Amino acid sequence: MAKRQKLSHQQKRRVQQSQQKKLARGKRVAPDIDTDNLGPLQQGIVISRFGEQADVADSDQQVFRCYLRQNLGSLVSGDIVMFRLDKQQHGIVEAVEERRSELTRPTAHSGLKTIVANIDHIYIVIAPLPDFSSVMLDRYLVACELAGIDTSIILNKVDLYSPDAYQQMQAHLDIYRALDYPVYESSCKQHQGIEAIQASLASKDSILVGQSGVGKSSLINELLPDVAALTGAVSENSRLGTHTTTASKLYFLSGGGHIIDSPGTREFGLWHLPADDLLRGFKELYPIQNQCKFRNCQHLNEPGCAIQKAVSEHSVELSRFESYQSILKSLS
Repeated sequence: MAKRQKLSHQQKRRVQQSQQKKLARGKRVAPDIDTDNLGPLQQGIVISRFGEQADVADSDQQVFRCYLRQNLGSLVSGDIVMFRLDKQQHGIVEAVEERRSELTRPTAHSGLKTIVANIDHIYIVIAPLPDFSSVMLDRYLVACELAGIDTSIILNKVDLYSPDAYQQMQAHLDIYRALDYPVYESSCKQHQGIEAIQASLASKDSILVGQSGVGKSSLINELLPDVAALTGAVSENSRLGTHTTTASKLYFLSGGGHIIDSPGTREFGLWHLPADDLLRGFKELYPIQNQCKFRNCQHLNEPGCAIQKAVSEHSVELSRFESYQSILKSLS
C-alpha cells in the first residue's frame, strides 16, 4: 500500500477554513437548535413551508417551527417528515418520506414545482369574479388527471350571478357533471352549500386550488369556523384576484383528514407537457385518439381525425376540444 503523503501547511489551512465555513453555515441554518441534545426521531406532517423552515405537526397535531436539513428537496404542505426536538422545543427536520401523490405545475424560473403532497382529493374553486375561464378550469383538470388524483369543482360566490347568468353557468357545468366531476355550489356570504362541502371533505386529505380571488380562504373560514384565514378582494379595474394566501397551509378537520389552502394563481401553465400527455388529461378525448386515420394526428386540421368527428357529432363538447387546442398551441 502506498504511503499517504502528509498535508502541506497550506492544505491544512484550506481544510480548516472549509470546516469552519461548514460549521458557520450550519449555525446560520439552525441558530436556535441545540444539535447536541436532540430528542428521538418522530413523525410529523408539514403544515406550511417558509424558506429554510417549516411548521410541522406531530401525531397530537401540536405544531413546531423546524429548520430543514440540507438536501431534503423542496418540502411542501402535506409532506410526511421525520424530525427531532431539542429541550426548548425547537425542531429540525431530518428526513422526508416518499410521497404517495403530488400536484405539480411549471414555473418560469424554477422548472416543475410541487404544489402539495400526499393528497387524495383536489377541489378546483371557480367563481363569476374573477372572470370565469373554461380554459383555466380545463388546465387544472388536466394537471389533476395526470396526477391521478380525484377532483371536484366548487362554484363559489353563486350569490353574484343574475338568474340568466346562473342558468348559463349551469349549462356549462353540465359538461363536467357528464364527465363524472362532482360539482358543488357555495356562497360564503349566504352560508350556502357549506354543509355539503364539509360532508364531502370528511376523512379526506384535500386541497383547494384556483385563481386568485375566487374565495378559497373565505371558504376555509366557513368550513372551519375556528380558523381565521386571510381574505382579499377582486380588483375592480383588472377583475383579477389579489393574492392573500402567500404559502400553502394545512388545516386539520375535526372528523379526520385535513384540507390545504393554496396560493391563488392568475395563470396555470402546462407548457412542460408533451402533446401525448396533454391528451391523457382529457378523459373523454384520450380513449378515441387511437381511432384517428394517422398515428401522428395532432387533432387540429388533419383528415380522418376521430376526435374532430366526435365533436361534429356532438359526442364530445366543442368547448373542451377548443380548450385542448388552446393548450396544445401553448406547449413548448
